[in-house]
Amino acid sequence: MNGNKEKQKKNDLWLMMALLGLAAVLWIGYYVTHREPALRAEVTVDGKLVETLDLSKEQEVTIQGAKGGTNRLAVRDGMIWCEEATCPDQVCVHQGKQSKNGDIIVCLPSLMIVEVIGEDE
Repeated sequence: MNGNKEKQKKNDLWLMMALLGLAAVLWIGYYVTHREPALRAEVTVDGKLVETLDLSKEQEVTIQGAKGGTNRLAVRDGMIWCEEATCPDQVCVHQGKQSKNGDIIVCLPSLMIVEVIGEDE
């Protein structure tokens, strides 16, 4: 009798893990297929909006960070990326090109966040 309860608990655990896995796969699929192309990017430094960039126009802009560092952002072909940064870890540079609604680029040492926005608000 005790063996049956253990087996049932194990089966319940497997069922719960399978359902959570299925839910995760469905959420990821929905997220990837329902993202729209970006129109603009809003750049904030230490929580303050400092620049709004139109992603349909090629441009480069240098952003002064809150703690003295700089980030050079490039916009081409509807994509934005951090081309160069003075921060030591270069995580913002390695985040690559962003082009979809909801994408972000973050530079923690400069307190800079670039949020890509897909529709006019």
